[in-house]
Amino acid sequence: MRKVERSWILMIMLMAIGYYVGGKVSFLFFQQDMIITIAPFIPEGIALAGVLLFGRIVLPGIFIGQMLLGLDSGMGTFSTLGISLVNTVEAFIALRLFEYYKLDRHLHSVRDIFGLLLLITLILQPFSAILGNIVVSLFNSVEHTILFKNIFFWWFGNVMGQLLITPMLLIIFDQQNSIKRLELLLVIVISIVSNYLFQVIFSISDVAILLMATLPATIFLATKNILYASVASVILAIMSLYYTHLGIGTFAQSSSAIDNIIDLNFFMVSHIVLVLLIGVLFREKEEAIRKLESMAHYDYLTGLPNRHLLREEIHHTVYLSHSQNEKSAICFIDLDGFKQVNDTLGHHIGDEVLKEIVNRVKVFTRSEDAFLRIGGDEFLLILNHTQSKETVNTKLHDILSAVSDTMYIQGHRIEISFSIGVACCPEHGTTVEALMGASDSAMYEAKRRGKNQFFYAPSKE
Repeated sequence: MRKVERSWILMIMLMAIGYYVGGKVSFLFFQQDMIITIAPFIPEGIALAGVLLFGRIVLPGIFIGQMLLGLDSGMGTFSTLGISLVNTVEAFIALRLFEYYKLDRHLHSVRDIFGLLLLITLILQPFSAILGNIVVSLFNSVEHTILFKNIFFWWFGNVMGQLLITPMLLIIFDQQNSIKRLELLLVIVISIVSNYLFQVIFSISDVAILLMATLPATIFLATKNILYASVASVILAIMSLYYTHLGIGTFAQSSSAIDNIIDLNFFMVSHIVLVLLIGVLFREKEEAIRKLESMAHYDYLTGLPNRHLLREEIHHTVYLSHSQNEKSAICFIDLDGFKQVNDTLGHHIGDEVLKEIVNRVKVFTRSEDAFLRIGGDEFLLILNHTQSKETVNTKLHDILSAVSDTMYIQGHRIEISFSIGVACCPEHGTTVEALMGASDSAMYEAKRRGKNQFFYAPSKE
């Protein structure tokens, strides 16, 4: 059996097992009419996350998991087949709508959060609840009053299952490489202990007071790390469900089990929605700040560091000269013939030429070198750790040859070359002004001598 086939079978089995086990856990808290629950229906959250993360490959697992759950709950074969098909189609619809509306499965924006919430509450669960209960009523005798109540229970339980589980799983998969296990463990322990104190030791009986005790900390956590806040919210929800099941805690005050779970569901919704919205808003803010910082220090067109980082790069070169007795070459580059390209072919062609030139030069740069765009058609190449002038000469000859090769941009034949002025550190100075001045003068001399060449600044006497 091929590796791909084994992975496919394993993925289906894991989804089927996760779906079945999640359903059994949900039914511990509340179960009505075989497979209907108003408690958060965990399998729906697992199924939605699975199909968004891994695609259609998990759909058979959803079908098998629901089949196992339905048969184990005493449903007839045809009812179970129908409901399994409904839930599988629901997952497929979710995948197609996510793709159609171009929503990010990792929930990186407020648009993605609202898209997920609307998808769950207004499309997926009305579809599942109505069709699922129609299937049940076709093969079982169900009164109309019970049917409408079952539709509401089905919708509410499934919505809560997806709101509770799906975002957390999506965020975990998105941030799995950056998870700090000790921090996450600390969040889990604090969440467990604090909830135990509030609901068992202090016996808070008022939902509003419990909300005021838990929500500020969760929201604060969301501003720092949406993953940790999501995990804390899920732990709070599961522990509250468990306490309610035992008949203790804030949500075991009413004599009606349904009323207790409805109160708990609304309590969970307030946590989950606020955590997602605030967490994503702060993440968008941080991303915007990073982009602004990048725009300030990097050229938007080529992605190269810009002149704002020039001083820092040359200071680093001077530091290498002092501390490690290293020699470096500061190469001031000006394009030959670029103005003519912009004037005759347009700036959009000029932009493509610049990007192509940068790609050609990058082939010859090392990690210890620095390549900056410091003006419209001006660049600075810093070659650090140069062993000899011959090494620099070979590198610059290669660059000149690569850049001067004819390029074809959108059907236009374009010839571009470099004029390069070279200043050596520490030979020509150890300050930004001295090195830039020497390389700039040398570049103009290279142009005067015929372009498409490099010229060294005169040695200091």
